[in-house]
Amino acid sequence: MPTQEERLDTVEFNLRQFKTETVRVYQDMAFEMTIIKGLTEDSIKRLSTLNSSMEKRFDEADQRFEGIDTRLDRVESMLAQILERLPKKP
Repeated sequence: MPTQEERLDTVEFNLRQFKTETVRVYQDMAFEMTIIKGLTEDSIKRLSTLNSSMEKRFDEADQRFEGIDTRLDRVESMLAQILERLPKKP
């Protein structure tokens, strides 16, 4: 049977080992969290840029559709004028 001193030495050794492992794991976790934070910030910046780009493209598409609508209205008006000039069938 181990003596009181041997048992205390074992407990102290185990406690030191636990502290060492805990500090190492905490450092690893802190490093990983730093990486995750950086990746998250980068993703947010990229999403913001993408959002701005998409808004610009949608605005351009809307303007183009408005131009096409205007042209179609003119063509429709011209066709209506042509139809009015055609002779009526008996």
